[in-house]
Amino acid sequence: MKKTMLIGLTLLPLSLLADMDRCVSCHGVDFEKKALGVSKVVKNMTESQIKAALDGYKAGKGGSKKEVMMKEVNVGVDTDAMAADVYNEIHTPGFTEPDAEFIFKKRRTVRGLFKIKQALKKADPKQDSQKIFGQIKSFAFDLYTYDPALRKAVNARTTKAQPMKFPTILDRVAAAKTGTDHSFTDEALLKCQIDFVTLAQTISLNGAEKLKKKIKPKEKHHLPQTADEAAKALVGTWTQICYPTGKPNEWASKKVTVTEDMHAKGGMQFYSDDKCTKQTKEIKAFYTFTFGKVTKGDDGKEAWEIDKVIGKKKKKVYAMLRFAEANRVIISGATKTHDGSSPEKRKNHFDASWEGCTKQ
Repeated sequence: MKKTMLIGLTLLPLSLLADMDRCVSCHGVDFEKKALGVSKVVKNMTESQIKAALDGYKAGKGGSKKEVMMKEVNVGVDTDAMAADVYNEIHTPGFTEPDAEFIFKKRRTVRGLFKIKQALKKADPKQDSQKIFGQIKSFAFDLYTYDPALRKAVNARTTKAQPMKFPTILDRVAAAKTGTDHSFTDEALLKCQIDFVTLAQTISLNGAEKLKKKIKPKEKHHLPQTADEAAKALVGTWTQICYPTGKPNEWASKKVTVTEDMHAKGGMQFYSDDKCTKQTKEIKAFYTFTFGKVTKGDDGKEAWEIDKVIGKKKKKVYAMLRFAEANRVIISGATKTHDGSSPEKRKNHFDASWEGCTKQ
């Protein structure tokens, strides 16, 4: 036979594409005949006239032989798509049946858009919008997931949130639906799918923007701005559990308690395993903090200069301290001397791998 087309109506209750074999058996290969000797010549009809006739049969109306067509145009048929298929069949010389993959893609796209369009028409924007938006996003995700060509063609990064009213969404879906009805090449069908998936992305971004406005931003913890504030913030017990010291096969844990007068006591335990179960030694320390000015560490980030007087011998060392968060501090390595002029000369090193001490 010269021409055949798509999916049989009798095989799928919700079939949305015309079965040209069944059509041409009565209407002729080029739709040039009067079916059963009484119908209009479909070849001479416009697409809108073909659709109107199909809608009539779908509603139980028609001429003396309407019962024949009423069986073909059942309740689930999308007459938009069927009329487009018939009209294209008539007016495309040498039209041949598309391959199976195209047939499947078009049938799935037509069916999904048909359902969404019908739901949009019946929906109450105030009550049903989230449900409809869910259907749009779900179907777009289905198309996107199972079609490599569509995934390659859609660039999500270029999609932006933009105001979109309910009627506009209906118009966009209807446009994609109409385009799909008249798609008879992979390129044309892909364009319609891209338009629909982009619509779904925009709806998702709009929803994310609304949610972002509803969620109150977390209050930022106030970090110390003066030496007095830094001293008060440091009062409490700080711990760091099982961290590498930088020496081969050595890990450590520390716990330090700082009082309001800046006296501190605590200790460090050293281990030979990364689980900190095999202790090798312990060092206890007593010292006093004095906060200096804010300057920069060797990593270029701001930190407080602190002087430490250690133990009964009152050994003085120089370090730096940074409040990474309100309850987490990072302390640099200590040096015995400095001239206070620059981080380079002070040589207080901040190791990027140090997580710092956490306040209990």
